[in-house]
Amino acid sequence: MFNDLRSWFVTFPNGMIPLVGNWGYYAHLDCATSREESFMSILTSLGKLIRNYEEANYPNLLHLPFPDPSYSLLKHLFFEENISITTIGGTKTHNISHQHPLVLDCSTDHDITSSIASSSRIIKTISFHDPMKRIQLLCDGCLRPITTKPIYMCANEDCNFVLHEWCTRLPVELKSHHSHPKHTRLILHSKCPDKFFGVFRCDICYFHCNGFVYHCEECGYKIDVNCAFIPEEITHASHPNHLLSRDLWRESYCFCRICRTRIWDNDFTYICKNCDNFYVHPWCALLIPETTRHKCDKHPMKLSYFPIENHKSDYFCEICEEKLNPEAAFYHCYECMQSMHTVCAPSILCYETHMAHHCDWKAINKLANVKFWGTYNNMSIHPHPLSFVQGIETDGCCTKCHDTLQYEMIFKCLECEFAIHYRCFVASGEYASRNPDMMRHVPSDGFRLLINEDPLSCHFFSFSTATAPEDFRHPCFFSA
Repeated sequence: MFNDLRSWFVTFPNGMIPLVGNWGYYAHLDCATSREESFMSILTSLGKLIRNYEEANYPNLLHLPFPDPSYSLLKHLFFEENISITTIGGTKTHNISHQHPLVLDCSTDHDITSSIASSSRIIKTISFHDPMKRIQLLCDGCLRPITTKPIYMCANEDCNFVLHEWCTRLPVELKSHHSHPKHTRLILHSKCPDKFFGVFRCDICYFHCNGFVYHCEECGYKIDVNCAFIPEEITHASHPNHLLSRDLWRESYCFCRICRTRIWDNDFTYICKNCDNFYVHPWCALLIPETTRHKCDKHPMKLSYFPIENHKSDYFCEICEEKLNPEAAFYHCYECMQSMHTVCAPSILCYETHMAHHCDWKAINKLANVKFWGTYNNMSIHPHPLSFVQGIETDGCCTKCHDTLQYEMIFKCLECEFAIHYRCFVASGEYASRNPDMMRHVPSDGFRLLINEDPLSCHFFSFSTATAPEDFRHPCFFSA
């Protein structure tokens, strides 16, 4: 049972009294009557009514959470209004390391589907990310959902490579990054060098990722492109009117206000310098939007930081059917009175529906920054192509270590029962003998983005061989 004023577990309800019974709240008697920590303090501890900063002093201050999943930090920083084919085809053409031609689609229609045309010929049609229709489309750069144009799409009919247009505007080099003071340069790569299938663990958020990466050539330090631009200061609705500052945590035991998990030593965190004991993981602040949609509820779900008033029962997630801690952030529909874990709400595919319990109540799916696609061919390992997917219960156990494959990154044969953990496959070193013909539909590993001739523009080097201005190829990249 929770002591909801102090947020710690007690074994027996002795000495506890119910408060606001419709919430199902309980508190120690001394907590409820304490002047230092009265019951109503839970409604005021999230921030004062008076703003503790001057807006004029922070003209570019980011107010979080983002409104919905279509927004992201990189869109906020790099999106340009009124993008046109003329601009893209001119001196600001952006080259991406990919083995097929990429085509820009920046038309103004807002249909759920988008067609790529080149030389008046339709190449293929894709569907935008839509949880209500169980359609998943993730950007190969930032791994965030693609819900609108402009976008770059691979012209190859069998390749799923796709990018937000603004992800092509990332600076190719970061100098003196705050997270890595030992060395001065982090270089942008479309795939992490020396990592099979481009999968790496970010040195800031510790999530696995196979999108674009900023990499230190001297020591191998690597961060994903979302963590690379964590703002120095933000505001957040979980702590209104107070400025939150980025800091490297080196002090006492504390917990994130959103996910209620521990903030460890040397973790980056946002802290309120005016209030004691208020901390938020940067990824919880940046990756969990204010509203989201899910097929199990026809209404938008809104992020909540408190137990819901007049809630008449225990809290259960409508997706995974596990208990829900109302002291951590969760999504709630006020019309249907349904609640969801933040880790479950973005789920689209069947294997994502039981992640909450597995993730120990974390707010974000541990594989949220991994895009599952591509196949690996090596006849010496297995006679059939192996697909890179997330394991589900029916996949059973790993061929090598015999541990369960569920919820893990795996290589799986779709023609027989062979399946192996990604980690076991890499640890075995069997893939090291691969050649380019063994992999298909996978972005090439270890290619560096070229620096623009104009160092002030932070755009990619202009290079185009295609006739149509929106169509380009990119043979000029060299191995890292």
